[in-house]
Amino acid sequence: MKKKIFLTLLSFLLLTFVFGGDVTLSQTKRKDDNLYRNLELFIDALKIVRDNYVEPVENKKLIYGALKGMLMSLDPYSAFLEPELKKELQIETKGEFEGVGMEITLKDGIVTVVSPIEDTPAWKAGIKEGDKIIEIDGKSTKGMSTMEAAKMLRGKKGTKVTISILREGAQNLIKITLERDIIKIKSVKSKIYDSIGYIRLTGFQENTSEDLKKVINEFNEKNIKGLILDLRNNPGGLLNIAIEVSEFFLPPNKLIVYTQGRDKKDTAKFYSRKDQLWRKPIILLVNGGSASASEILFGALKDNYPNFLSIGTKTFGKGSVQNLISLPDGSAIKLTIAKYYTPKGICIEGEGIEPDIEVKLEGEKPIMPTSDEDLQFKRALEEIKKMI
Repeated sequence: MKKKIFLTLLSFLLLTFVFGGDVTLSQTKRKDDNLYRNLELFIDALKIVRDNYVEPVENKKLIYGALKGMLMSLDPYSAFLEPELKKELQIETKGEFEGVGMEITLKDGIVTVVSPIEDTPAWKAGIKEGDKIIEIDGKSTKGMSTMEAAKMLRGKKGTKVTISILREGAQNLIKITLERDIIKIKSVKSKIYDSIGYIRLTGFQENTSEDLKKVINEFNEKNIKGLILDLRNNPGGLLNIAIEVSEFFLPPNKLIVYTQGRDKKDTAKFYSRKDQLWRKPIILLVNGGSASASEILFGALKDNYPNFLSIGTKTFGKGSVQNLISLPDGSAIKLTIAKYYTPKGICIEGEGIEPDIEVKLEGEKPIMPTSDEDLQFKRALEEIKKMI
């Protein structure tokens, strides 16, 4: 029986190391003999738990639990996804879903808010970037993956979920009940202030680049002289959209970002290839909720754009590349395979990017962008007038 379990598990684990061609078989063969000795140890532990646990438990449940722990031990973004959790990933880039409206990640092993999405239940309730979610509906999030937490937070419109958060500076947990709603993400919003254009990007979804292109062309037709580009609380999105958006502001053949991984094929450089749409002064607004694709755009402009200034607070520091590898039973592995680097070679992961001018926002309640309380936007208006 032990031999049968070992062979079954070994076959399953080999699939997870081959990853459908993303990590080559030759790499697996180079693993030293310790792997197989440790597999024997794992089989012993698996058999002990299966035979002696107070209640009967299936081998698959134990293996799934072990795989979750294995992936979570690597970094905040790698994860083992059961079939239903795999579906959650397909929701995130479509621009509409039912839930509370916040991007979350694991930070120091704790489910943490990257940013609330503007004008959603989470945003209206005052959820802030950096809030640590300790409980969801009374259940501790300790040991919970990002996707497991996301599944608990999502749900039908009108239903409620209660979360307990730990906020920096607060002495006690803050309990907040949120009523789920349909979250529609309009990723491009724009306004005009005399001769100054304002564009707010709330995400990098499938339609973002096309919508942004229309706004930039409109600004050019109206002879707008300067641009304030707002990436605050933009948690990122699709890499290819971040590349396309960056191309609007750069001449051809400029390095936008590069990735560097353990495997040579995971090392790639991304250059601008299209005609530059915008050549006038730009001020970028960022904060701790600006992450991933937002940081790629920030780095590309900071290192390439001549008439550029950034204002706000340090970005989140999410600069790693994940690959989704499907497994035969419908589950999947989300695995970090590379890290992002700015054109000048700065690794974004865990570091973030500092703005040229730091301006902090105070207060517990969310501040509507461009409102009278928005000190970052006010400073941006002052600085863009000097630049034009």
